[in-house]
Amino acid sequence: MFSELRKKWQSYVEEGVVLENIKTDILESWQRCEKLGVDYKSGKGTKVEDGVLEKSIYNKREMIRLTRPIMENVYEMVKSTSYSVVLTDEKGIIIDLIINSDIKDIHDTINFVKGSLWDEKSVGTNAIGTCLAADKPIQVLGPEHYCEYHHQWTCSAAPIHNSKGEVIGCFDISGRAKDVQTHTYGIAVSSANCIEKQLMIAESYHLMDTTFDAILDGIMVVDSSLNIMRINNKIKDLFHMEEEDIFSIDIGKIFKGIDIQKNILENKNKMSFSDYTISIGAKKIECSLNISPITVGNEVTGAVMLMKEAKQVRKEVMRLAGFNANYTFDSIVTTDVRMNELISTAKKISKTNCSVLIEGESGTGKELYAQSIHNESNRSSGPFIAINCSAIPKELFESELFGYESGSFTGAVKGGRPGKFELANGGTIFLDEIGEVPLEVQPKLLRVLDNNKIVRIGGSFERDLDVRVISATNRNLIDEVSKGSFRQDLYFRLNVINLKIPPLRQRKDDIIELARYFLKGLNEENDGIYKKFSPYFEEMLMKHQWSGNVRELKNVVQRAYYMSDKVLISSVTFPKSTEASNDFKEHEKAATTYNLKDIEKESILKALSANKGNIIMAANDLNISRATIYRKIKMYSIDMNNSYKYEAVSK
Repeated sequence: MFSELRKKWQSYVEEGVVLENIKTDILESWQRCEKLGVDYKSGKGTKVEDGVLEKSIYNKREMIRLTRPIMENVYEMVKSTSYSVVLTDEKGIIIDLIINSDIKDIHDTINFVKGSLWDEKSVGTNAIGTCLAADKPIQVLGPEHYCEYHHQWTCSAAPIHNSKGEVIGCFDISGRAKDVQTHTYGIAVSSANCIEKQLMIAESYHLMDTTFDAILDGIMVVDSSLNIMRINNKIKDLFHMEEEDIFSIDIGKIFKGIDIQKNILENKNKMSFSDYTISIGAKKIECSLNISPITVGNEVTGAVMLMKEAKQVRKEVMRLAGFNANYTFDSIVTTDVRMNELISTAKKISKTNCSVLIEGESGTGKELYAQSIHNESNRSSGPFIAINCSAIPKELFESELFGYESGSFTGAVKGGRPGKFELANGGTIFLDEIGEVPLEVQPKLLRVLDNNKIVRIGGSFERDLDVRVISATNRNLIDEVSKGSFRQDLYFRLNVINLKIPPLRQRKDDIIELARYFLKGLNEENDGIYKKFSPYFEEMLMKHQWSGNVRELKNVVQRAYYMSDKVLISSVTFPKSTEASNDFKEHEKAATTYNLKDIEKESILKALSANKGNIIMAANDLNISRATIYRKIKMYSIDMNNSYKYEAVSK
């Protein structure tokens, strides 16, 4: 057989004559070699540069890893017949091989070693080069090789493709020509097919791994014995642990209060917890938790646990519920010098973490400042939780602020619930009407502010907090402290930075500025309508005393806008509750010849007169407590039977 093949080879390379019965693939390869100028008397492999080999091995590391076990299995089958097993890249560079010791001398003679290039241009017709050139399996026997050096060699090779059908390598079995075995061709083809399937499976796994790790929730897979089988990268972040440490965790101990074996593995139930604390030693991990059984046929083989970090869940809930800060300092409309100085101060303190107390009458925009401080701070990406302390029932105050654990009291939600301080973790909590916090809750609030830790009602451990506190009041907290209704230590803890917002009546220039701002917004909301103020309307706005401040001004402008049938707004209606109290506020312009006591007494008399002797209404207008006004009436010996006549007499 080999002598006949040699005659055909000699006839072609020496005379250029093509004899009959030359295999088509072999003849086409000889013709390519002739065009490439291959020397048929040569044919030793040429080693590529080390850098080229290293790059190829690195790029094909996954194929090498998957192919190596197959190469070892094939070698065990063919080693008795003196064959070596070879893997190349798509260029024909040998990147891995198992050399049979019986033919090592042949390997050395023709440089058939790792790092050698075995394409047709380098060594002529050969199973590796021809297989890659034709993109098909091939067996080359002795003299079928174009170069004479290889005539003592027989080899079978098949191309390896990726999932796109592109050639990425070649699997080859080579040995002495005299040991030729027809089955090596079939082994090479089946091995290449097996490698391609392994590569596709690996690609699928990589896709699943990428998807697995791309999920923002932590995923943990356990088997039926509660051994951890798999986790994604988010679990490592959530647990703040290394992978090997996580795999050593006893699942039965960290999920307290959940019978996974019975509920999930035996009863095939799904379980969900919106607020759950995982305990790993002294470490507490707050998260939402979903556990589902893995069912194959009718058998539960394990469970999947889906965990989302609590702060991420709460942040999303707060966003959907509308708990966010929409205002910035640019939202504050003013031309007043004092207001601009106040804004400048607020911007400076925004970058700090200290507590801020905002004081001002109702309607001056205290929450607008609180939101602006939050948005100007380093916490702007965190939550902003606003609480109106006057709207919380006394008996619910503690649970609303600090949260509770499951079963801590009748009516407690199963699984417990975080309080507003926990929801604000990483951001800002705004305690509006802080003066309304019940006296019995104040020590607990002070402790939270001092320690930056919180214990839920019915809880047994402290939770760390990172919350900036901004509080606001329209009351005189110093008076409340003197009366014993507000703790002095809590006041000083809240009042690290103090911002006093002046009422609208003390910054007259802002009245028209704000009114026109509100009007512009109304015109934009109502397409096709453009209304404007008459001079009379603006004059009336300037004369009004605005006990309701900016909030009242906005309401007056809105009412006038929608009640006006004409483009020019000229009619204005003020709330009756504020009309009667306009005159008393003129004490702020009182002559400087008065001493402070005179001014204070006159203010009280004017307030009583404006309110027909109603002490409570007068106290509200003066922004002082009922106890304070009674004390002042007694101090100045004010005759309540005649005080309401004061204004008429003074005129």
